[in-house]
Amino acid sequence: MKGHVMLITVILSVFLFGCASADTGNNTTDTTSLNTTAAEPLATGIQMSVTPTALNLGTVDPDGLEREYYSITNVSIRTGGGTLRVSLRARGDLIGINNSSNTIPLSNLKYSIKYDGPYGPIEVPKRSLTTTYYTFWTYPDAVNIKIPVDYYLTVPLYTDPDTYRVTVTYRAL
Repeated sequence: MKGHVMLITVILSVFLFGCASADTGNNTTDTTSLNTTAAEPLATGIQMSVTPTALNLGTVDPDGLEREYYSITNVSIRTGGGTLRVSLRARGDLIGINNSSNTIPLSNLKYSIKYDGPYGPIEVPKRSLTTTYYTFWTYPDAVNIKIPVDYYLTVPLYTDPDTYRVTVTYRAL
């Protein structure tokens, strides 16, 4: 497996739509959605996919409260052998597609992994995504595994309505 790299790109989209309120100035209703897409394999000997291809995170108020999305993404990996290292990173802050000055800090998008299977436990306590790769699992032999990933999103108070997007990349090498 030495020298082989597999990259999967996940595009997270957060859709925020404004809804006027008669009684308070910040009673905005927001819809949050997460879309994922997979890239073609970049390496031989490693098969990797991220599913599902689209997720609807529901309607969310910009209230500063953290929302949990448990086991919302599965990262499936199959290898023939060799040492496997799996990592992920994000491109940057969540950016509004209608107005690029609208942002949600990347630190408001977190993930965690708690998996116990035939290859031993994989545990990543809740942590913010970053722009550098974070290796969350290393295994010294062949695998055929599906790893559930939990996401957590906090939409800050007074966030402007927009569609926010960030690219998350999973890497296996």
